[in-house]
Amino acid sequence: MTRRITIASACLLLTTLLVGCAHKITPTTLPPGAINVLDAQTYIDLMGAQAALKAVKADYASGKIPNTPATKLALNSAIEAYNTAEASWQAVHAGKSGDTAGMQKSVTAAVQAVAQLITTVSHGGA
Repeated sequence: MTRRITIASACLLLTTLLVGCAHKITPTTLPPGAINVLDAQTYIDLMGAQAALKAVKADYASGKIPNTPATKLALNSAIEAYNTAEASWQAVHAGKSGDTAGMQKSVTAAVQAVAQLITTVSHGGA
């Protein structure tokens, strides 16, 4: 009997502690110009992809990255995917389109294309 009371007391104490330590939910502060969290995160994703593309393009132009058919194909594919994603984000951001699913799909494709570009470049353009 005392064992049941001890177990019950321990469970009650643990429950009380877990409820008391619950993570406080705070509202997300959006950056200036963002219309919602999806818009803000998409912008961040696109800026990361753009920075990677600029760095690879500069290295490609300076000869730091070998000019191979695989590198050129990966670079052109990443640029095309980025341009598509950026245009889709611009349309949603400006309220000209409500296709957020299409925007997310194009941004995912752009990020994957940039990742593939980086993989290609890191393997010497092979």
